[in-house]
Amino acid sequence: MKKLLGTATVLAAILATSSVSAATLFYDSFNRTNSNNPGNGWTQLEDDNNDVGIFDNALRLRDFLPGNPDAAAASKTIDATGYTNIQVEFRWKGFSSVERSDDFYLSWAESPAPAMSNEGAWNEVFNGNTGGGTWLTNLISISPGADNSIFNLMFWSDVGTSSEGYKVDWVRVTGDAITPVPLPAALPLLAGGIGLLGFAGWRRRKTG
Repeated sequence: MKKLLGTATVLAAILATSSVSAATLFYDSFNRTNSNNPGNGWTQLEDDNNDVGIFDNALRLRDFLPGNPDAAAASKTIDATGYTNIQVEFRWKGFSSVERSDDFYLSWAESPAPAMSNEGAWNEVFNGNTGGGTWLTNLISISPGADNSIFNLMFWSDVGTSSEGYKVDWVRVTGDAITPVPLPAALPLLAGGIGLLGFAGWRRRKTG
């Protein structure tokens, strides 16, 4: 009987929550007028004021600084409260001048985010490099760390010269909402029946 009651309890816990189809929590196509400011809440880290910004409907990260990152852009806060299975999908490519020693990164941090120059305080989740010219798409999971949290993303580069860098064409963050699900009507009755059986057994043992 104890085993049956334990099974019913576990079943109730499983049925109490459930995840539904993925929702878009943040999206940016960078499809806006050329500017030295990325806009849409993005902040930047750069050497010259034209190294990070919007160019040809993409986020551009170019040039280098002492240490890491060289050029970086951090998103506005993304609210994933009540969501799980957080994923980041993005399209990117290197300039034609980048070399295999040049790298492109994605990191994230819970809000309030640390300084972009403090790269070690961010959670690095992606590192790629390319000879340039080819758009690539990646889908990265940042769960369970980012589940049910408020966080920022940071795209950044590590390159060797001022003519090298990367572009991001679009970025999308999705998550699965966790919502309460009503228990089946029969489950409380089952639990009640188990309780009555236990009580009857206790009475028999007492009277015997």
